[in-house]
Amino acid sequence: MLASCLRFLRGNALRIGVVLGTFALVASFIFVQQMREAFAEQDYQSARTQVLAAQARAAQLGLDTAEYSDLQRQELTTAAEVPPSVTAPFNEERIAFFSRAATQESDIKEQLETRVQKLLAETHDSAQASVRQLSLNLGKARQLGVDDQLLGEFAGIPVKAQVEVNEATTVRAFRAVSTELTAPLSKLSLIIADQETTNKLVGEYAAQAAAKDHGDPGLARAGANAALTQVRADLQTARIFQMDVAIVDLHVQKLATQLSSAATVADLEQINGGFAVEDKVLQTAMSETLPEKALTISLKEQVIRAYSHGQQVFWTYVTTGRPGLETDPGSFKVYWKISPWTMHSPWPKGSPYWYPDSKVRMVMWFNGGAGIHDAYWRSRYGPGTQFPHYDPTGEDNGTHGCVNVPYSNMVWLWNWTPTGTPVIVY
Repeated sequence: MLASCLRFLRGNALRIGVVLGTFALVASFIFVQQMREAFAEQDYQSARTQVLAAQARAAQLGLDTAEYSDLQRQELTTAAEVPPSVTAPFNEERIAFFSRAATQESDIKEQLETRVQKLLAETHDSAQASVRQLSLNLGKARQLGVDDQLLGEFAGIPVKAQVEVNEATTVRAFRAVSTELTAPLSKLSLIIADQETTNKLVGEYAAQAAAKDHGDPGLARAGANAALTQVRADLQTARIFQMDVAIVDLHVQKLATQLSSAATVADLEQINGGFAVEDKVLQTAMSETLPEKALTISLKEQVIRAYSHGQQVFWTYVTTGRPGLETDPGSFKVYWKISPWTMHSPWPKGSPYWYPDSKVRMVMWFNGGAGIHDAYWRSRYGPGTQFPHYDPTGEDNGTHGCVNVPYSNMVWLWNWTPTGTPVIVY
């Protein structure tokens, strides 16, 4: 029997060798493919770990969620993708999948780290500029002869704030300094503006009022009431931007009390001049302290307004989020502009919130997934359109959290609004 086996092996040695060699080659190829897949998956998991660490660092440094939630969504989308269900040696698609996912995760990490460094630099510079501006304004106030009692509350603030800037290492800390200085900067600007203009301008504005009313008591009172309405509207704008307007408001209240009992044309003209001066003071302060450009969105009025140094330059009706998906109130900024863009529903088909892919001409993102954009599917905007309503040609409910703007007005906003513009939703 042994001899027969030996003769068989000797006679078929080549064939047996080929078979064994083929098995060894296939086994080796399978092993190589398995190792390639394992390394590719390991690279992906490592890249994802680095992204999650970068997100954790961004949170520790104090970035607002809205400032990087778009990258979080990208990462979650990548992580949620399922690799092809194939095994070695036919696993080239799985290897490519993990390699592509690793690249995507690396790109997300790089974008996030770049964004973090940019915000660190921007918030540092902003805090330093606020400290410098407060010091300059204090010097200017003293030169103008502002009462020392009014300046006493500002003593020591610039030195303390400079120490905080020097010690700060996070976005949160730099922003805390800027926030801390917002109120004193606004208040000091009002004090300076009041000192510069009040005494000089009351007489001038009173004379202008006299030239308009020609001594008619009815016209004089109407003029004073119109001036009161104007300054109250500007006070409301200043409050939206969280300015400290206590000084102007106090003067306006006193003048309003005088207006209710004023009997002569001369008194009415003097009060008119007083309102005009307070409004001038307020507008000067807003011009100096408010952002060069800013957008406000009134959820009650369903109106977006554009301001240049506190002066309204544009407004339009809009439609904001529907019940259950309301547009969030708060202070944000335009962090990304893109044109065109396809809106893709984050809700699955079958959800009451699902919507088909919708192309828009331009969108300005300001709060994570909330953007300001045109909406071809809507023909009515303004009060009430955030709730179910009648629209004969378009969408009959509010948005999914975004702010819809008529196309022609969106073109104006797009061209006027740079990235970084503050957005206040209230």
